[in-house]
Amino acid sequence: MNWRFKLLLFGILALTAFSGYPLGYFHETLFPGLTLGWIVYAALVHAATLVLLGTSPYRLALIISLLITLPVVLLGAAISLSILFFRGWTAADLTVIMSHYVALAVTMFTVIPLALSIMATIPFHRMENRLLSQPGGVSLLQKSALMFVRVCIHVIYFVIPDILEVLREERILNQIMGRHVSTGQPKPSLRLRGMLLVRNMVQIGVEGICSSVRHIPLWAEEIARLPGKRTRANSDPKDPGPRE
Repeated sequence: MNWRFKLLLFGILALTAFSGYPLGYFHETLFPGLTLGWIVYAALVHAATLVLLGTSPYRLALIISLLITLPVVLLGAAISLSILFFRGWTAADLTVIMSHYVALAVTMFTVIPLALSIMATIPFHRMENRLLSQPGGVSLLQKSALMFVRVCIHVIYFVIPDILEVLREERILNQIMGRHVSTGQPKPSLRLRGMLLVRNMVQIGVEGICSSVRHIPLWAEEIARLPGKRTRANSDPKDPGPRE
């Protein structure tokens, strides 16, 4: 299937997330914070990702979505409940907090795979090659687009796989879920698992940001040296250059 058609389908799904239409017409509450509209919309997004991109990209999108969603939801809920504990609470307060974070988890677990699918659909490599092979030079806008494309390529094809490889080798997911890394270690408590989750997610976030931006100065200097449209247009292709 053509990448443009895939991008069009994901774009139509993204319009629903931005506009909220027609999610507002399916407002039947199945659980506090969970409506029928969001359940159907999430199912459509995940089905489209699985069908249009395949099993491996879909599995990767799920893992990344979980790694982003779990720390935000769990840490936010823990902070809200702690404040509520010291202030005093009622059943209505607990319902409001639970509804908010359930809705946040469903929203993030829907929107993040959709955003990743859109990024995975765009052929950034071909765009970069096309920008670099412009016969008339590269304008300032095209240089900016080239920097954006190069950062996207680096994040999608290098940063994210490296982070997932670290998670697999260090068995961080096993530690978070409370699985035994070895038979000699006791099973961590729920509190320890929460601390491990926060620590590892902070470490992964810092590593991801540093890995994403570390090559930007080099790329900026390289792209700035590309001949501009005015420079290449004013140059005479028959001119052999300065004579010694």
